[in-house]
Amino acid sequence: MAMTVIARGKIRLAATNGEAIPEGLALDNDGAPTTDAKQAFEGVCLPFGGAKGSAFAMLMELLSGVLTGANYGGNVKSLYFDHSEPQNVGHLFIAIRPDLFVSDAEFHHRMDDFVQKTKSLPKAKGFDDILIPGEPEEKTAQTRLKTGIPLSENVRKELQLELERYALDVSLLS
Repeated sequence: MAMTVIARGKIRLAATNGEAIPEGLALDNDGAPTTDAKQAFEGVCLPFGGAKGSAFAMLMELLSGVLTGANYGGNVKSLYFDHSEPQNVGHLFIAIRPDLFVSDAEFHHRMDDFVQKTKSLPKAKGFDDILIPGEPEEKTAQTRLKTGIPLSENVRKELQLELERYALDVSLLS
């Protein structure tokens, strides 16, 4: 999960399509706020939740970088701009056995209750649904399975160039 207001890939897509991004998502290379997606992509995305979100991002750096021996902070090479050496991105996985605390049946009951209580909260004006993590992605996946993946003309051109570069079948974009 990105610790930023918006995932960098969404900014990259907006830059590819020549679209502006909303205010408050990113800074350019000089640290100035920008709505220009290309400048934002070359700059930085802002953390979600202001100072508290920034603290969460720092915690992720500590747990996934400092603690694991991987690169962290400015030492992680850019996925997009710097391929001079491996990124050495760290990961930390935490596994918890719920049945150490409550029975398996009790855990599942409590989880179902938690989801039901969350979904029954009052909805904000203009919203019909309260979604839990993973639901938006699952809905999108189901839609994409039925209708395919929409591609802008700019993305289609980039993909076509890559297919041609590696002598792959361009009809894959059809």
